[in-house]
Amino acid sequence: MDTTELTRKILDRREKETDPLRIVQAGHPALRRPALTANGRLATDLLLELVDAMTITMREAPGVGLAAPQVGLPLALYVIEDRSEREEEGEEDPLERSPVALRALLDPQVELLGEQRVYAWEGCLSVDGWQSIVPRSRRVRVRAVELLPGGELREIDEEHQGWPARILQHETDHLAGTLCHDLMVPRSFIDAGYTPHYEDLSEAVRLLDLRGEITQLAAGQVVVG
Repeated sequence: MDTTELTRKILDRREKETDPLRIVQAGHPALRRPALTANGRLATDLLLELVDAMTITMREAPGVGLAAPQVGLPLALYVIEDRSEREEEGEEDPLERSPVALRALLDPQVELLGEQRVYAWEGCLSVDGWQSIVPRSRRVRVRAVELLPGGELREIDEEHQGWPARILQHETDHLAGTLCHDLMVPRSFIDAGYTPHYEDLSEAVRLLDLRGEITQLAAGQVVVG
């Protein structure tokens, strides 16, 4: 089955266009298969329909990103968006969280910049209900083709820092068949319901007996390097 046929099959599983797609879970082969180049592989109308369906799925889950392999399609494409606002403006946020506008990126390449690594809890819509501590580069450069709402494509070359950089790394990993938990601090894989007990990572180090570089973090710290 070629990519167009598979895309059409995945989209047609919905009863109506406003329904979300099925998010496949760890163990599905699409999550481990290197994604195919996306630019030029699907007709524009079909690509727009796929992105709309992925956006609906991401928002309903809810999540801040969704890659095509997560709906069973090994294509180098993902959507990202984080509309959440910080509860207390002006308070320093070590994860540098900020709203992320809705975007659809094809064939992204992420380059890690600098030596700083940020440790934070991450979850994945394809490993539902579980989280782990994943180190990420604080800064990245992303080069990709962005799909605009009307179907126009444009090349982008941008640098991002903090929370948006983490989202880009997480979703780009999916396109190489990598799940965030593959990169986790060993022993940090936990039921997501326990995560609030370990918001201070120094408590996770102590109570979960974590090892390695993460033990360098002091109370309230998340950055090493």
